[in-house]
Amino acid sequence: MDLTGDPWALYLARVLLVLALADISLRWVEIPFRQGNIQNWIRGIKYRAPKVQLRHKTYIVISIVSLLAVSTSISVQAINKADLLARQAAQELETDQSATQDLGSTTGLWVTGDSVILGIRAKLEKQVHISLINARVGRQAPELLAVMRVDQSSVPESPVIFNLGNNNKLSEQTVIDIFEVIKNQPQIIVVNTAVPRPWRDENNQIISRVASRYPNVRLIDWQNISEGHPELFAPDGVHLSPTGSDAYVASVLKVLDLIKK
Repeated sequence: MDLTGDPWALYLARVLLVLALADISLRWVEIPFRQGNIQNWIRGIKYRAPKVQLRHKTYIVISIVSLLAVSTSISVQAINKADLLARQAAQELETDQSATQDLGSTTGLWVTGDSVILGIRAKLEKQVHISLINARVGRQAPELLAVMRVDQSSVPESPVIFNLGNNNKLSEQTVIDIFEVIKNQPQIIVVNTAVPRPWRDENNQIISRVASRYPNVRLIDWQNISEGHPELFAPDGVHLSPTGSDAYVASVLKVLDLIKK
């Protein structure tokens, strides 16, 4: 079970909760244990009256049982959450397979990239037909280049949409090679990066510079669109919140509409 609400508020609440638990652990477990208070208290039980001994031993048993119960509960919750994530991953895989197998129609979109693309896929598919999607968490530019070389022959007539620059510092030559692979697609839409990383600005300069050399390329300036809008992002500042995925998809659809006119 998890909390729901504004992502930034939940993130702050989780941090405060962790700090509070750490303080409790330090005050009531670690410091007494280091000072030998707990050991001395346990050793001293045998010198107390029988009734007091029984009461203290009962406290110890209750504490151990309580800790085991809490640990078991946490483990069960973790297992349940893992099962849920596994089912979601299986569903994603099934969708991936059906998407990559739908190559009979080459008029749909070719969509590729990293985890941000994975995050918007479901919403984008509700708006437009996708012939091929190939996205992976943490994908960097050299891998993107490799998979685009393989996928391009399957969708030679499809408009291509991809994002670039989130996961590593870009090499300009790699970016050029990517655009050379797809330069004959009817339309090319590339989305730049807004990640809070040292390479963001330089990556976006490279993307903009290379994209400007191709007349069929449209650049979506996600950095500019999202600037000053933290509500568009998850707490990591990279992945999108539900509001952010809506805005991302809307930006893509806006460019697609302009291309059609």
